[in-house]
Amino acid sequence: MREKLLAVLLILASILAVAALTWNSPSEPVIQKFVDPAWKNWTVKRLELAQDPVTGGWSGVHFTITPSIYATYHGTLALELLNLTPKDPQKTVEFLRDYETKVYAGQNSRSNVDVLDIYYLLVLFDKFNLTPQYGRTLEHLIIKDMEESEPSIIHARSLILLNSTLARNVSMSLWLSLEPEHSLEFVWSFLQYRELLLESGYSINEIPNYTKMHNLALAVFNDASRELDDPGFYDAYILAHFIKEENIQNETLKKHLLEAIFKYKCPDGSYSDMVGEERGHIDTTHWAVEAITYLGGKVGEDTVCYLRSRESPLGGFIKIPNFIVPNPVNTGFSVIVLRYLNSTVPKEEKVKEYLLTRLSTEDEPPVMWVEYRALKELGVPREELRGAAEPRIREFIASTNLSEIYHNHYLLRDIYYLLLTSNELGIKIDPQWNGTVKSLVLSLRDDDGGFGSRITSVETIRLETTLYSVLVLNELGYGYRDEKTVEFIKSQRDGALWRFLPTTRYALLALNSLGAKIDRKEEMINALELAKCPYGFFSYGSCENPESGDIMATFQVLEILRLIDEN
Repeated sequence: MREKLLAVLLILASILAVAALTWNSPSEPVIQKFVDPAWKNWTVKRLELAQDPVTGGWSGVHFTITPSIYATYHGTLALELLNLTPKDPQKTVEFLRDYETKVYAGQNSRSNVDVLDIYYLLVLFDKFNLTPQYGRTLEHLIIKDMEESEPSIIHARSLILLNSTLARNVSMSLWLSLEPEHSLEFVWSFLQYRELLLESGYSINEIPNYTKMHNLALAVFNDASRELDDPGFYDAYILAHFIKEENIQNETLKKHLLEAIFKYKCPDGSYSDMVGEERGHIDTTHWAVEAITYLGGKVGEDTVCYLRSRESPLGGFIKIPNFIVPNPVNTGFSVIVLRYLNSTVPKEEKVKEYLLTRLSTEDEPPVMWVEYRALKELGVPREELRGAAEPRIREFIASTNLSEIYHNHYLLRDIYYLLLTSNELGIKIDPQWNGTVKSLVLSLRDDDGGFGSRITSVETIRLETTLYSVLVLNELGYGYRDEKTVEFIKSQRDGALWRFLPTTRYALLALNSLGAKIDRKEEMINALELAKCPYGFFSYGSCENPESGDIMATFQVLEILRLIDEN
């Protein structure tokens, strides 16, 4: 009996010891559970792709995952030249099939079908040994476009790929339209039209006036080679093509052309058609790879990495816009998100310069706060931030009619961000102005603990008015605490969240400000999990489409998780 009692006591002691250890050990922050390595890597990678290389700023991020037929054509053909294939050929095939279906479905709609995209699609079908499912429809679209414009190389190549009976006639008509002239443009047309005729089934002997045209092309090439000093990107590209097609053995010329092409290489391994660019493009990179290969040169591993970085996890390749027009909101949120993920900010100095310039001219307090918060994350000294923000804050105060609060509840939000930024930067605001704000806000309080019934009867607006009012009062140092207000805010919760991500964030900020506990945290966390997109970012609702990931939604979710952890 004594032995049994001792055994029971030992078991109880062990359980209590484990419980004590569990109780005393800090739990893992919720945000760390959310941010798994794969999701983080995708988010960071896509932000790097979406950054404007000139200003360092950001716009949207949707294009960093959505494949385009244009980019897929250039990316696939560039890899093929290097004896490589897309990482996931099956997904690329699925993308191509989906694209063909969209072309077929859109043929009778108002949306214009670009014949160039059809050509890209047909080339890719050929590369992947696929047969078009809607070949006759594609042929009809090409013929229709040709009738409405003029026959072109794209029309002819597309018809050849479709095995159309019209291909021979169109190819021959293009050849017959070739005007002899002493230029590299003539050389390019000569090469293209000759290739069309050969692919259409003609032999060299069947091509009219071939010897004369060939001799002229060769003469132009020889003259261009002798006069070659610093050829432009496209001139070097044409000459490389001619060398390959004519099997010209001139190692000195090849070396010179390779040197010319390499001048157009960008720091990330891509190529541009202009020297000194920060970032190239997938089309010019494809053409550079083509020229380098034809000239017997070596394509660097960094160029391969660049091409790989443009592959979409959805299949195909993404196209980065030639020009990214940044805005301060997306730029600020991008910086904050990167910091949340413990990642470095690419082109940090450029980002600082861009945001500081915007902060010194900003009119909207919420945007001012985003800029300030991002710059703070980037380590800009407090005094420098204060110097940029203070004149704008004082100008806002001087120009704002506070009575507008009764007509525009978003003015309360603006005042909250103005006070938040001022308090963090140590900017003193006129006590009289603060007192007026406090009186106006308190006049909005209702008997049920909410604020704003005299402004609106719309529940959503009244909830927002309440949240902004609580935050304003406590930024003023009022120390507002009211159980009725806490209950009012909690009663407005619609399921797991307060309707939308931004409203949920403000609700948690207000509850934390009121010293109240957040209920049903697990339910909220589960709802946020649904907004997590597989290839980085969060969306505003359930992420049913990977492209719906958004930088502002991502900021909202990460902030909500932080507030849950802090509560």
